[in-house]
Amino acid sequence: MSVEDKQMHPDQLEGLPHPRQSGLVFGHEKPAASFLEAWNAGRLHHAWLLAGREGVGKATFAYRLASLVLSGAEGAILPDDLLHAFDHDCRDAALVATDSHPNLLVLRCSWNSKTKKFGNRITVDNVRDLQHFLGNTAGMGKWRVVIVDRADDLNVNAANALLKMLEEPPAFCLFFLVSAEPGKLPVTIRSRCRTLRMSGLNTDEMIACLKHIAKESAVELPEVDKLETIAELANGSVRLALEYMTGRTLEDLGEINKILDLLPRIDPQITIKLAERLSLRGADRDYHSFLGLLVAQISRRIREMALQGTTGKHALALWCELWETIIIRKSETDLLNLDRGNFILDLFSQIEDVANRAGGLRIQKTRAGNP
Repeated sequence: MSVEDKQMHPDQLEGLPHPRQSGLVFGHEKPAASFLEAWNAGRLHHAWLLAGREGVGKATFAYRLASLVLSGAEGAILPDDLLHAFDHDCRDAALVATDSHPNLLVLRCSWNSKTKKFGNRITVDNVRDLQHFLGNTAGMGKWRVVIVDRADDLNVNAANALLKMLEEPPAFCLFFLVSAEPGKLPVTIRSRCRTLRMSGLNTDEMIACLKHIAKESAVELPEVDKLETIAELANGSVRLALEYMTGRTLEDLGEINKILDLLPRIDPQITIKLAERLSLRGADRDYHSFLGLLVAQISRRIREMALQGTTGKHALALWCELWETIIIRKSETDLLNLDRGNFILDLFSQIEDVANRAGGLRIQKTRAGNP
């Protein structure tokens, strides 16, 4: 991916289509129905907050709605038409897909040519682009659309500048604010938006979505059983599933389960090798993926042991406390840029200590041989 491409597409996973290029939206029938009810009735609110966990398809949904609005579609539109139909002959939809529609503006973090990284905040300078955009006459049709991706990245000054425009929006202007953590947005912004809650995809929707993306890109699908495992591990997040598909997730999962099965004893050589690998320069993706899988597997095993009723409340409480500690410590390590290798070594030392006090995390097998 070239620097120019990165400048345009900060939220795009390398080698995969950008959300605006997707012709399909999977899941999200309820938010689609809510938006289309207002659209078909001619009572469209001027600002919509698309709220949901990271990677569930909020940006794809926003671009899909933008294509609908900018095309000026007339007549009743059904949710299935919005979610599963993409007219490649539609000029407006094609321009949205190529990021060249004159009536669409996307606010996002900018690429810093000096640091060769994206900024982590949307600044007031970015919002000035919006002021210029809204000050001009619409180039095509009567509608203009603004997508803020992600609204969570707005700094204080940018949020205040955006608020002024949400308070007095121009006619025929629509705002879509994409947010994974809407609770962190100023109440004044949230109060001026209509919220569409977007939940994660179920396993069937996830598999269908991954198959579609693989068809539209160079990504190879794993075998059926591995694909199902990845879909379940992603817990509703398409982005996470794609990262799992293109990384070493299944190998890491096997290693994690092997470590957890052998508790309370952990081979120090294994943890040393893990710490070395996950703290290497350029290993960000593997590091975050491994920690995410570890937390998920500990959570799953705690839940299964609680359901089986074979583990005491005190022991379960100790494991739950450690699960929470891991999440907090990882956040602190990332925020303060602490040494990841030391964090990994200390983490497994804590896991071993809790296992010696509370017992291991091995799930009893049923007669059928399944957990």
